[in-house]
Amino acid sequence: MIRTLVVDDDFRVASVHAAYVEKVPGFEVVGQVHSAQALVASLATLKPDLVLLDLYLPDQHGLDILKRLRQAGPGTNNIDVIVITAASDAASVRSAMQCGAFHYLLKPFGFQALHERLIAYQGMRRQLVSLQQADQPSVDRLYSMMSGPGRSEPKSHTLEAVEELLATAGDWLSANEVATRLGTSRATSQRYLSRLELAGKVSVALRYGATGRPEHLYRHQATELPQTGGALSSSS
Repeated sequence: MIRTLVVDDDFRVASVHAAYVEKVPGFEVVGQVHSAQALVASLATLKPDLVLLDLYLPDQHGLDILKRLRQAGPGTNNIDVIVITAASDAASVRSAMQCGAFHYLLKPFGFQALHERLIAYQGMRRQLVSLQQADQPSVDRLYSMMSGPGRSEPKSHTLEAVEELLATAGDWLSANEVATRLGTSRATSQRYLSRLELAGKVSVALRYGATGRPEHLYRHQATELPQTGGALSSSS
């Protein structure tokens, strides 16, 4: 479970956001706090993995707290942050990005907006846990997951074709195999496969061969897990 701390100066808003988080599988709310002082005091006891951080707190600006988290050393600088705020000025967005915020979500927002970002964050954590050695495709995949739904949407007909291929294939497929069957480039198939993974529609596994780097394989979530002769390590 991803331990999540909700920080908002408004008690009612914090409760609503906490309720949103609890609806997402794999997340649990470990606390709600309403000031910077309460946030700092609760970190050691609650040990959150993720903080939903409002910027307009009564005793200190949220960006100052975010900078402190990044500078505090082992323990707190590993906590991930999604900024949730009404601050739409470019300076705040830029500062949050520079301080390593995973995402910046403008109020007011509904459940679906937060759900998409939490799922993106969950997918990124899963990939980081399974990653043993980075290559460029794995790094690109991580960064695409971090950008989440804010990226431009892919062409729907290509996305649908990739999903249909996986749903009917009945086996694990690599990005190269998807590209060959659909007549696209590997980079294009990889982009759409990452998009489907972000949406929770495909699972990812690694196939280890006798030599060389492991290969990422994909299957549709609705597909029964097939029996294969290769060595697979699932990351879902």
